[in-house]
Amino acid sequence: MTTIPPAERRELRAVVRSQFKVLRAEVEQREAELAAEAEQQLMHRYRDEDKAMDDLNWRVSEVVKQANNDLEDLLKAAGLDQDGGRWTSMARLGVPRFSRKSEDRKQLHAALMAGIKAQVKSAHLSLDRQEADLLRQLALEGLESEAAQAFLTRIPTVGELVPGERLREIEAAFDGQKDGA
Repeated sequence: MTTIPPAERRELRAVVRSQFKVLRAEVEQREAELAAEAEQQLMHRYRDEDKAMDDLNWRVSEVVKQANNDLEDLLKAAGLDQDGGRWTSMARLGVPRFSRKSEDRKQLHAALMAGIKAQVKSAHLSLDRQEADLLRQLALEGLESEAAQAFLTRIPTVGELVPGERLREIEAAFDGQKDGA
Protein backbone atom coordinates (compact mmCIF):
# COMPACT_ATOMS: atom_id res chain seq x y z
CA MET A 1 0.00 0.00 0.00
CA THR A 2 1.30 3.44 -0.86
CA THR A 3 1.47 6.12 1.76
CA ILE A 4 -0.66 9.22 1.56
CA PRO A 5 1.38 12.40 1.10
CA PRO A 6 1.31 14.86 4.05
CA ALA A 7 -0.72 17.52 2.21
CA GLU A 8 -3.39 14.96 1.31
CA ARG A 9 -3.47 13.68 4.91
CA ARG A 10 -4.13 17.23 6.15
CA GLU A 11 -6.90 17.62 3.60
CA LEU A 12 -8.39 14.25 4.56
CA ARG A 13 -8.34 15.19 8.26
CA ALA A 14 -10.27 18.37 7.47
CA VAL A 15 -12.78 16.42 5.35
CA VAL A 16 -13.24 13.77 8.06
CA ARG A 17 -13.84 16.40 10.76
CA SER A 18 -16.25 18.33 8.56
CA GLN A 19 -18.18 15.22 7.52
CA PHE A 20 -18.53 14.01 11.11
CA LYS A 21 -19.71 17.46 12.22
CA VAL A 22 -22.49 17.17 9.62
CA LEU A 23 -23.29 13.63 10.74
CA ARG A 24 -23.63 14.78 14.36
CA ALA A 25 -26.02 17.54 13.25
CA GLU A 26 -28.04 14.95 11.32
CA VAL A 27 -28.24 12.78 14.46
CA GLU A 28 -29.60 15.80 16.38
CA GLN A 29 -32.13 16.41 13.59
CA ARG A 30 -33.18 12.76 13.71
CA GLU A 31 -33.58 13.01 17.48
CA ALA A 32 -36.06 15.87 17.01
CA GLU A 33 -37.91 13.89 14.34
CA LEU A 34 -38.13 10.81 16.57
CA ALA A 35 -39.39 12.91 19.49
CA ALA A 36 -42.08 14.41 17.26
CA GLU A 37 -43.05 10.94 16.00
CA ALA A 38 -43.27 9.69 19.60
CA GLU A 39 -45.52 12.61 20.53
CA GLN A 40 -47.73 11.84 17.54
CA GLN A 41 -47.97 8.18 18.58
CA LEU A 42 -48.98 9.22 22.10
CA MET A 43 -51.59 11.63 20.74
CA HIS A 44 -52.96 8.89 18.51
CA ARG A 45 -52.95 6.30 21.29
CA TYR A 46 -54.75 8.60 23.76
CA ARG A 47 -56.95 10.48 21.27
CA ASP A 48 -60.18 8.92 22.61
CA GLU A 49 -59.27 9.88 26.18
CA ASP A 50 -58.31 13.39 25.06
CA LYS A 51 -61.55 13.74 23.08
CA ALA A 52 -63.59 12.64 26.10
CA MET A 53 -61.84 15.30 28.24
CA ASP A 54 -62.39 17.98 25.59
CA ASP A 55 -66.09 17.02 25.39
CA LEU A 56 -66.41 17.11 29.19
CA ASN A 57 -64.77 20.53 29.38
CA TRP A 58 -67.05 21.85 26.63
CA ARG A 59 -70.11 20.55 28.50
CA VAL A 60 -68.86 22.12 31.75
CA SER A 61 -68.39 25.47 29.98
CA GLU A 62 -71.96 25.25 28.65
CA VAL A 63 -73.31 24.49 32.14
CA VAL A 64 -71.39 27.45 33.61
CA LYS A 65 -72.59 29.73 30.80
CA GLN A 66 -76.18 28.69 31.48
CA ALA A 67 -75.69 29.14 35.25
CA ASN A 68 -74.36 32.67 34.68
CA ASN A 69 -77.38 33.47 32.49
CA ASP A 70 -79.74 32.03 35.12
CA LEU A 71 -78.10 34.09 37.87
CA GLU A 72 -78.40 37.23 35.79
CA ASP A 73 -82.09 36.47 35.18
CA LEU A 74 -82.65 35.88 38.93
CA LEU A 75 -81.09 39.21 39.80
CA LYS A 76 -83.16 41.02 37.20
CA ALA A 77 -86.31 39.27 38.43
CA ALA A 78 -85.60 40.34 41.99
CA GLY A 79 -85.91 43.91 40.72
CA LEU A 80 -83.35 45.27 43.11
CA ASP A 81 -81.70 47.23 40.31
CA GLN A 82 -84.78 49.40 39.78
CA ASP A 83 -85.36 52.82 41.20
CA GLY A 84 -81.74 53.86 40.95
CA GLY A 85 -80.42 50.85 42.89
CA ARG A 86 -77.37 49.06 41.60
CA TRP A 87 -75.72 45.75 42.32
CA THR A 88 -72.39 46.12 44.04
CA SER A 89 -71.09 43.04 42.28
CA MET A 90 -72.03 41.26 39.08
CA ALA A 91 -69.36 38.61 39.24
CA ARG A 92 -69.70 35.74 36.85
CA LEU A 93 -68.88 32.15 37.58
CA GLY A 94 -65.57 31.01 36.15
CA VAL A 95 -65.24 27.93 33.99
CA PRO A 96 -63.09 25.23 35.58
CA ARG A 97 -60.89 23.15 33.29
CA PHE A 98 -60.61 19.45 34.00
CA SER A 99 -57.81 17.13 32.96
CA ARG A 100 -56.91 13.56 33.65
CA LYS A 101 -53.41 12.53 34.59
CA SER A 102 -52.53 9.08 33.39
CA GLU A 103 -49.50 7.36 34.93
CA ASP A 104 -49.37 4.98 31.96
CA ARG A 105 -49.21 7.90 29.57
CA LYS A 106 -46.51 9.62 31.62
CA GLN A 107 -44.44 6.43 31.90
CA LEU A 108 -44.82 5.63 28.20
CA HIS A 109 -43.74 9.16 27.30
CA ALA A 110 -40.73 8.93 29.60
CA ALA A 111 -39.78 5.51 28.18
CA LEU A 112 -40.05 6.73 24.59
CA MET A 113 -37.93 9.82 25.29
CA ALA A 114 -35.35 7.79 27.24
CA GLY A 115 -35.13 5.31 24.35
CA ILE A 116 -34.57 8.12 21.88
CA LYS A 117 -31.88 9.68 24.09
CA ALA A 118 -30.14 6.30 24.40
CA GLN A 119 -30.18 5.84 20.62
CA VAL A 120 -28.77 9.33 20.10
CA LYS A 121 -26.05 8.77 22.69
CA SER A 122 -25.14 5.48 21.02
CA ALA A 123 -25.06 7.14 17.60
CA HIS A 124 -22.80 9.91 18.91
CA LEU A 125 -20.48 7.36 20.49
CA SER A 126 -20.35 5.39 17.24
CA LEU A 127 -19.56 8.56 15.28
CA ASP A 128 -16.86 9.55 17.78
CA ARG A 129 -15.26 6.11 17.47
CA GLN A 130 -15.35 6.11 13.69
CA GLU A 131 -13.96 9.63 13.47
CA ALA A 132 -11.19 8.82 15.96
CA ASP A 133 -10.32 5.63 14.04
CA LEU A 134 -10.10 7.46 10.72
CA LEU A 135 -8.02 10.29 12.18
CA ARG A 136 -5.78 7.80 13.96
CA GLN A 137 -5.19 5.88 10.71
CA LEU A 138 -4.25 9.12 8.97
CA ALA A 139 -1.91 10.04 11.81
CA LEU A 140 -0.30 6.59 11.95
CA GLU A 141 0.53 6.75 8.30
CA GLY A 142 2.40 10.00 8.82
CA LEU A 143 4.43 8.78 11.81
CA GLU A 144 7.95 7.85 10.85
CA SER A 145 9.76 7.24 14.11
CA GLU A 146 9.26 4.21 16.31
CA ALA A 147 9.06 6.53 19.32
CA ALA A 148 6.04 8.32 17.86
CA GLN A 149 4.35 5.02 17.04
CA ALA A 150 5.09 3.69 20.54
CA PHE A 151 3.61 6.86 22.04
CA LEU A 152 0.19 6.01 20.56
CA THR A 153 0.24 2.57 22.15
CA ARG A 154 0.15 4.29 25.57
CA ILE A 155 -3.50 5.33 25.03
CA PRO A 156 -5.48 3.07 27.40
CA THR A 157 -8.32 0.84 26.29
CA VAL A 158 -11.71 0.61 27.99
CA GLY A 159 -10.73 -2.81 29.31
CA GLU A 160 -7.68 -1.27 30.97
CA LEU A 161 -9.67 1.61 32.42
CA VAL A 162 -12.49 -0.56 33.76
CA PRO A 163 -11.26 -4.15 34.02
CA GLY A 164 -13.81 -6.94 33.79
CA GLU A 165 -12.85 -8.18 37.25
CA ARG A 166 -13.77 -4.81 38.78
CA LEU A 167 -17.15 -4.91 37.02
CA ARG A 168 -17.81 -8.35 38.51
CA GLU A 169 -16.93 -7.01 41.99
CA ILE A 170 -19.38 -4.13 41.55
CA GLU A 171 -22.11 -6.50 40.33
CA ALA A 172 -21.53 -8.82 43.29
CA ALA A 173 -21.74 -5.92 45.73
CA PHE A 174 -24.93 -4.70 44.07
CA ASP A 175 -26.47 -8.18 44.14
CA GLY A 176 -25.54 -8.46 47.83
CA GLN A 177 -27.29 -5.16 48.61
CA LYS A 178 -30.34 -6.20 46.62
CA ASP A 179 -30.59 -9.54 48.43
CA GLY A 180 -30.22 -7.86 51.82
CA ALA A 181 -32.91 -5.24 51.07
